[in-house]
This record gives sequence, C-alpha cells and structure tokens, in this order.
Amino acid sequence: MIEVVCAIILNDQGQIFAARRATGKSFEGYWEFPGGKIEEGEDAKEALTRELKEELGLALQAGESLHAVDWENKTGHFRLEAFICKDKLQGIQLVDHDAWDWFDIEELLELEMMIADLALLPYLDRYLEAQS
Repeated sequence: MIEVVCAIILNDQGQIFAARRATGKSFEGYWEFPGGKIEEGEDAKEALTRELKEELGLALQAGESLHAVDWENKTGHFRLEAFICKDKLQGIQLVDHDAWDWFDIEELLELEMMIADLALLPYLDRYLEAQS
C-alpha cells in the first residue's frame, strides 16, 4: 500500500485552500489539497511538512488528523491521510500547480477535484460544523 498525506489548509474565515495541478504534471488540471507520498523513514506529519515546503514553499506544521481514505487504481492501493493546517499562505510559491484559491465546501464540489480529496469533504464538513 502506498501511503500519502495531504493538508486541509484553512484560513481565518474557515475557507479551504485548493490548488490546480499544472500542465505537464500527472493529473493536470485537477484541483487538490497539497501533499504527497510518505518517504521511507518519515512519519505522516514529517512527510506533509516536507511536501508543503516542496510544493508551496511554505514551512507549515501539520495539525490534527482529519481522516484517512483508501482507494485503488491501476497503479496500486493507496491510503490518504488528511491533516488540518491553519495559515494565511503568506509568500506561497507554486511549484506543481498553476492556480490556487480559497473555497467553501460547496465551491469545491463544483471543481474537477482528485477523487480521494472529494471523499474527504464530508469529514471536513463535519469538522467545520463542530468548530462553529
């Protein structure tokens, strides 16, 4: 099983960060929560901190785990664990993406998002409701 992590980054207004995969990247044009594969010797939070630095140029710390989803495709079996992060994204530098924005959950449903990220939205909705 391939273990993957992603960040659910929230701003002070409770909006959710998503970024669009750049042309020439795998799954180009799809929107996603940033993250990537856990490398050997890393735990999930270390991997997410590394991935956020590589993809966004930001030193963000992973917060609490939101949920993990499993899925399978032609390249293998995956487990994606999402972590809550809170930040204003000052100084963001896109590397693997060509666009980003803040969204409400309803707006995310209108985007062409990665399927595993979509599967996280009900858990995120419950989390946000509990915070208000």
